[in-house]
Amino acid sequence: MEFGILGSTEVLVLAVLVVHANEVVSADRLSEVLWGAEPPATAANTLQTYVSHLRRALEPGHAARAQDGMLRTRGQGYSLAVAPEAVDAVRFERFAGEGRDTLRSDPEWAASALRRALALWRGDPLAEFGFEPFAQGEITRLTDLRLATLEDRAEADLVLGRHAELCGELGRAVAEWPLRERLWSLLIRALYGCGRQAEALGAYTRLRAQLAEQLGIDPSPELVRLHEAVLAQRPDLDRWSLDRQRVRGPMAPSVPAEASDPERRLPAARAALAAHDWQRSFELLSAADRAAPLAAEDLDCLAEAACWLGRYRESLAARQRAHHAFLQDGDPRRAAVAAIWLAMHHGGLRQVAVASGWFHRAQRLLEAEPDCTEHGYLSWAATLFALGAGEHEAARTAARSTFDVGTRHDVAELQAVGMVFQGVVLIRRGQLADGLALLDEGMTMAVGGDLPQTATAQIFCQTIRICHELGDYRRAQEWTEAIEDCFVRTGLNSFPGDCETHRIGIMVGRGAWVLAEQEARRACSGAQCFDLAHVGLAFASIGEIRLRIGDLAEAEDAFAKAEELGASPLPGRARLQLLHGRPTEAAAAIDSALAGEGWDRLDRTRLLPEQVTIALAVDDLDTARRAAVELAESAQTYGSKALLAAAEAARGAVALAAGEDDPLRPLRRSVSLWRDAGSPYESARARVLLANALDRADQPDEARLELAHARVCFDRLGARLDAEAAAELTPTGRVPAGGS
Repeated sequence: MEFGILGSTEVLVLAVLVVHANEVVSADRLSEVLWGAEPPATAANTLQTYVSHLRRALEPGHAARAQDGMLRTRGQGYSLAVAPEAVDAVRFERFAGEGRDTLRSDPEWAASALRRALALWRGDPLAEFGFEPFAQGEITRLTDLRLATLEDRAEADLVLGRHAELCGELGRAVAEWPLRERLWSLLIRALYGCGRQAEALGAYTRLRAQLAEQLGIDPSPELVRLHEAVLAQRPDLDRWSLDRQRVRGPMAPSVPAEASDPERRLPAARAALAAHDWQRSFELLSAADRAAPLAAEDLDCLAEAACWLGRYRESLAARQRAHHAFLQDGDPRRAAVAAIWLAMHHGGLRQVAVASGWFHRAQRLLEAEPDCTEHGYLSWAATLFALGAGEHEAARTAARSTFDVGTRHDVAELQAVGMVFQGVVLIRRGQLADGLALLDEGMTMAVGGDLPQTATAQIFCQTIRICHELGDYRRAQEWTEAIEDCFVRTGLNSFPGDCETHRIGIMVGRGAWVLAEQEARRACSGAQCFDLAHVGLAFASIGEIRLRIGDLAEAEDAFAKAEELGASPLPGRARLQLLHGRPTEAAAAIDSALAGEGWDRLDRTRLLPEQVTIALAVDDLDTARRAAVELAESAQTYGSKALLAAAEAARGAVALAAGEDDPLRPLRRSVSLWRDAGSPYESARARVLLANALDRADQPDEARLELAHARVCFDRLGARLDAEAAAELTPTGRVPAGGS
C-alpha cells in the first residue's frame, strides 16, 4: 500500500506517523501536533477516537488493537508498521544514495539511478501540511535532498557530455534557487562545455552580484577557482567538481568505546561535555543512566547535552530528575537553578502556568539563602518574563539585578546577560546610543567563547533581533560574521533556532527570499520543541515572503499559523487584506494594533509605514499624516537608514496624495536610503511612488525610467504582483494635484 497525503484531522495524525514510519510516536507528541501547547481536557480520548478511525480506514475488517496490524499501540504511543518500499521518500533516498555512491565509478548508472529518484517527486513534500510545525524539518530535509540529487544527476550528465540539454534546466534551477552555489557551478560548466564562455563568465558575475547584494558575501573559493579556470579555458572542466569533492554516503553512527566500560563512562562523558561534544556526552551519560540512575550533577549534564543536540523532551525529563535529585541531596541552590531552566523552557512553549510554577518554586527555594549566584539566575528568568509581558521597567530592574549579582560574584554570563537585556530595554525606549553600547559589550563577551551556551544563544538572539527591527543590516552582517567565526569556541554548531528567526527577517529585507524561506522552515523545525513564539515569527516571515511573491493563499495560511502561535501577523496581513480589496478591514487591523499597549516605540515603526499606505487607500489623510509624523520622529531617534528611508517614503506619499509640498525630494531620498540600507524590494516600491510623483510633476520620461528600474528589480526578486502593477502604469505627464 502506498500512502498519499489527504486532508482531515485523522490524516494529520497519519502524516506524523508516516514521517516516523516504523517508529513509536508518543501520544503526547500527537496531542501537541493536533492542539499545540494547550490540549483540551478530552485530548487523550479524542486522539484514541482518531486512531480508531484510521485503523478502520487502513485495514477494514482487521481486529482493533491487533498487534500485527499496520497501526499498532506501543506503550504510551503508536507506530505505523509499513514496508520501506511503501513510502516514496524511502525509495527516493535509496535511489539517490545508489546514484551518489556510483557517481565517480559509473556516471551512466549514477545518472539512471538519480533520474529514478527524481521521478518519484510529485510536487512539494507534505504539501498539505506546509504550515504545520511538525512537518517543517521533514520538508526542509527532503527539499535539500531533492536539490542535492538534482545536482548529482547534473554532475553525472556533465561527465557524460550532455551540456546542451543541461543549460536550460540549470538556468531555470538557479532562477528558483538563486543563492545555491553548486547549481551555479554546474551551470557555468555546462555553458562553457557548449562553447558559451562569455555566458559562463556572465553567470559567475550575476551570482557574485547577488551574493554581495543579498547576503553581503563573496563566492566560495571553489567558485572563484572555477571562474579562473573558465578564463584560462581549462579543458578538464567536465570533471572539475568530481575531482574536488568527496562523494560519500551517510555515515553510520559511532558508539563511544567507553560506553561499555562502566568505570570510564562518566569521566569521559564529563570531558566530552566540557569539550562541547554533545553527541558523545549524551551517548555516554545515557548508557550510564541505563546501567544505574545518574546522580544529580550528571543528570544536569545529560539535560545540557540533550538540549544542544535538539533533544528537548529528553532534556526536559533529565532536568526534572536533576531538580528532584538536588533536593534529595539537600542542595536547594542547585535545585533552584534547575527549576529556573525549567521555567524558561515552559515559558518558551507558552505554558504560562507551568512556567510560573517552576519560577515560584525557585523563588521559594532561594528565599532563605543569602546573597548568592543563584539569585542572579532568578533575576535573569524574571527579565525574560517581564519582557515577554511588555513590562519594560520591570525587565530593566531585573536585568540590572542580574548584572549586579554577576559583578559581586564574578560570574561573567550574568554580567553579559544583564548588560544585554538592559541595552534591549534602553533601545526600545529610544535611548539608542546607551543601549547599543551595552549590547555590543555583551556581544563581545559572547563571541569570545567564554560564556555558557544558553547565555551565548540568548545574547546572539537579542542582538540579531535588534539589528533586524532597526533595519541595521550592516551591524547585523558584522555580528553575524563574528558569530559564525566563533561557533567552535562557543559550542554552538549553528545559529540557534530562535536566533535564526531574526536572521531570516534580515534575509527577507535584503531580498534573499528563497534562502530565507528555506531557513524559516528549518527554524520552525529547530525551535518548535522549545520556543513557540519564535516558530510563530518564522511563519510570519514565510507569510511575508509568500505575500511578496504574490502567493496570497499561502501567505494567509502562514499568517494564520503565526497568529495561532502567538506572533503578530501584522503588518503583512493588513497588506494582504488591502490586496484582496478590503481596505477598511486592513485599516481597522492596523489602527487597532497601534491603539493597543502591546507595541513599544520600536515595534510601532514596523506598523506605521503600512498605516500610512492603508490610510491613504481609504482617503484618511489625517491618520496618514499622524503616522508619517510619528514615523519621522522615531526614525530620527533611531537613525538607521531603513527607518529613515521608510519615514521619507511616508512623507513623500502623504505629500503626493495631498497635493501639498514637494513629494519628489523625500521620495528620491527614500530610494537612495533604501538602496544604501541593502533593501532592494523597498527601494523598488519607493521608485514606483517616485514615478507617480514625477508623472504628476509632468516629467513622464523620468517617471518611465524609475518604473523600468522598479520592474527589473521586481522581476529579479520574483515579486509578481508588484511587477504587474508597475507594468500597468503608463506615465503621460499631468498637472500636479493642487497645482496650477
